[in-house]
Amino acid sequence: MENNTDHTEQNNCAPLSVQDVDVDFLPIVYEIIRSVERDLHDNSAKVRESQDCSQKVLELQKKFDAARAQILRLPGIDYNKQDQLKQFEILRTQLKLKRELLQKTLFRYLANNERLVQKLAESYPVRRAAQLAVAMFYKGKDKLADVDPVKVNSLMSFFKRFSQNMKEGIEDAKKQLKK
Repeated sequence: MENNTDHTEQNNCAPLSVQDVDVDFLPIVYEIIRSVERDLHDNSAKVRESQDCSQKVLELQKKFDAARAQILRLPGIDYNKQDQLKQFEILRTQLKLKRELLQKTLFRYLANNERLVQKLAESYPVRRAAQLAVAMFYKGKDKLADVDPVKVNSLMSFFKRFSQNMKEGIEDAKKQLKK
């Protein structure tokens, strides 16, 4: 018998999650409203309905008390807003440090594990990406070989003049806006 009461006391003291809090008040509130709205003509029925309504109000009060007790068991409920924000920042900092540590560890693991690097290098996506990179390099090299250096110089001087004209135009517009 004592073991059973100890078990219920442990359940009452154990922290809850938000999903475990029982806040289903609407059915009881609905029943109370329904009983108040009934228009009974018989006095004995009115007395019986009034007693039923009183019982339902007491049931609702018990449900509120139980919900309050459950809410007080939620972890972190005793912190004020500043304490919660501090705790949040601490946890955010810990998460950031753990992510950085995980990334460093993963990088070290990948860098020091030749077998894994070899497996990745032999995988289709990595091989295909390397093939595409080499193909683009050679196409770009061929295109640059066909370009006349004089044309490249004239194109570069055009871009320089164009950018200077744009800067001057922007400065003139700023001066006019200030006036």
